[in-house]
Amino acid sequence: MAMHVLFPGPRTTIQDQGRPGYQNSGFAPGGFMDRDAAKTANVLVGNEDTEAVLEFCLIGPVLFFDETVNIAVSGGDFGIDVEGTFCPADRPVRVPAGKKVKITTGQAGLYGSLAVGGGLDIPPVMGSRSTSLRCGIGGFRGRALAAGDEIPLRNPENGRKDLSWRWVPSRRQVPPDDPAAARVRVIPGPQENMFTPKGLQTFYESAYEITSHSDRMGYRLTGPRVEAADGYDILSDGIANGSIQISGSGEPIVMMADRQTTGGYAKIASVITVDLPLFAQLRPGQKVRFEKCTVQEAQKLLREEDKMWKDHCRMLEENSPDHYKPYRLSFSEEGSSRSGCRSCRRSGWAGRKPRRAGLRSGRKSSGQKSAGQKSAGRKSAYRSCR
Repeated sequence: MAMHVLFPGPRTTIQDQGRPGYQNSGFAPGGFMDRDAAKTANVLVGNEDTEAVLEFCLIGPVLFFDETVNIAVSGGDFGIDVEGTFCPADRPVRVPAGKKVKITTGQAGLYGSLAVGGGLDIPPVMGSRSTSLRCGIGGFRGRALAAGDEIPLRNPENGRKDLSWRWVPSRRQVPPDDPAAARVRVIPGPQENMFTPKGLQTFYESAYEITSHSDRMGYRLTGPRVEAADGYDILSDGIANGSIQISGSGEPIVMMADRQTTGGYAKIASVITVDLPLFAQLRPGQKVRFEKCTVQEAQKLLREEDKMWKDHCRMLEENSPDHYKPYRLSFSEEGSSRSGCRSCRRSGWAGRKPRRAGLRSGRKSSGQKSAGQKSAGRKSAYRSCR
């Protein structure tokens, strides 16, 4: 009972939420580049949202399974080709045993996460299954996947479950041909006072282009030079995910999942947590503008996003296909990066609170209901997804 790698794709690795707590010993946390993509793929196949996934960059793997499994892909505009049958991203797909699976590349996004129902049977190292390529630990033998690898499945019996009714809200994508620069919010960095007023104005009012010298360690940007008052060097200190250093050339470097643990360039700002997934999906050649926000605003946005996600997951767990007619995937349907039923998409559900009878902001409605009323409520919970 294993997943067989026929073609790995460039730098496809196994990643989970990372191994925090070891930066003081020189180990980067690593983990998901796009945490939202990994969470989405996992929940679609019935996993915990922190379960390890296959993470690939632009070109996905070709696989086959010797056991029937449920899989899902999320992140960029990718798709799943099961021996000629195309399945869009952000949907659970049941793959019969022995069928070849190819991940197709779309028009937007850079990183993708592929989740397998029941999880991958990979032993944790220092509390994580994430691959650290620099240290050669974690994941599958501490390296990127290669053709011929066989990765055992932990609970493959989950593949026998019909999960086609599970769905997730749609995600925002920034197509590479979009002439407008993506807007990413940041909070001021610990060395913001090292830059002149002109330098700060340049940073916040200019568009920066992502260069090809970008990877899981960091994204190097090119654009107008950010002026410093007295140089860019500092005594090395800790680096957080999303920290924006200004290098000696005056151009930004955004530190990502596999960043070094400390650095000696001044940090002008940090990308806020809720915008990191969007930023991670920008391809080389795309442009970005940074918008300043406060720590309080960033924390509020994170709390709201976390609550919305938990509400949706709770709604999936509390309702079963027996209570409503599920929206089933039509293999001929177009629109690879969209999720939910047609009614949900038309009404713009994405980003709103779940439409579930008796559930408002995580609180149940007051009053007692009869058994018949409760049943009717469950049936109406997904009235727009029938």
